[in-house]
Amino acid sequence: MQTLIRDVALVLPDRLIDDGWILIEDANILALGDVATCPAGADRVIPAGGDLLLPGLIDLHSDAIEKMAQPRPNVHVAMPLPLLEMDWRLAGSGITTEFHALTLDDAEFGIRSEDFLDEFVTALSSAESLLVRHRLHARLEITSDRGEVAVAQLIRSGTAQLVSLMDHTPGQGQYLTEEDYVEYVTSTTAWSASEVAEHLIQKRRRAQDNSGRIARTARLAQEYGIALATHDDDSPTKVEEWSELGVNISEFPTTLPAALRAQEVGLSVCMGAPNVLQGRSSGGHVSALAAIQAGAVDILCADYYPRAMLAAMFKLVSDGYCTLPQAANLVTANPARAVKMARHGELAVGNIADIILIRQHSTKEQTVRMVMVGGQVRMLI
Repeated sequence: MQTLIRDVALVLPDRLIDDGWILIEDANILALGDVATCPAGADRVIPAGGDLLLPGLIDLHSDAIEKMAQPRPNVHVAMPLPLLEMDWRLAGSGITTEFHALTLDDAEFGIRSEDFLDEFVTALSSAESLLVRHRLHARLEITSDRGEVAVAQLIRSGTAQLVSLMDHTPGQGQYLTEEDYVEYVTSTTAWSASEVAEHLIQKRRRAQDNSGRIARTARLAQEYGIALATHDDDSPTKVEEWSELGVNISEFPTTLPAALRAQEVGLSVCMGAPNVLQGRSSGGHVSALAAIQAGAVDILCADYYPRAMLAAMFKLVSDGYCTLPQAANLVTANPARAVKMARHGELAVGNIADIILIRQHSTKEQTVRMVMVGGQVRMLI
């Protein structure tokens, strides 16, 4: 079956076609071009009324599903409801491939555990009517013994399509002081002061084998061809060490020198789209806008707020940071390349037809009118 979408502005990796068309056959992009070469018809014709058509957004990191499953402390919503709710939310945000970032850290913070990850994987494997592609981004807290074992199993089984290494030990990375970390733990849990103190003792004890866990996980990821990311890099020295281990993505570097060095040694730098919208990091680290202005950002992710990706893309254009094709690449082509998603992320002949149709009402308001995944229309308004 062929589907022709006409009267559309095509967002290509390097340019716009203002009055264009695209022809989809089965799951693939068969042809595209400007109005002068538009085919006479197809099995199905969708007039777009001049709206924007671009590749579906690819989100490499979002933990938003945790809030769907635990909307309040001590309230747990069982699968598959959180997955189904996230699915609709993602489609409405223009995200056609989501890498759900689920953490393994010896169940330090309740929902971030092997049990929740197992719930998610089971729900995903049995779901029958999801709108978008769902993938697993397994986040290993490198002080976690149980987490290392679980991540290894996920890699070997092909369940995890992206793995990241996190170190939330106080004194570096996201928590520069012990006070910062204690404040986070206290605000996140109902632990007493003595429980927090014991937690710190155990975390530092397990940290004695951090280098071993890192090396073993990195070797396994390379063996199975899984993209490997790090989290909250704070110095050029640290990213140089990651590069030697085969890491290819640096997520949320906390300083501009770390981000710049990550690019220099071949890592793709991923920052949060909410950081772009707010104009600052919620943790007091480097601003994504400053890093983009310095040319130090390759990818934007949802982090914790899916709709932020689309909004950030348009903000970058309206505020003059980059062109629309350049902004779109941050949420389409570049993430696809970083996780080796061949034939995704670009409007190009032969690529998979994961595409979205956007109506822009203003610089701050856009509507996702259509979502197509693998050539199938999943949402159309």
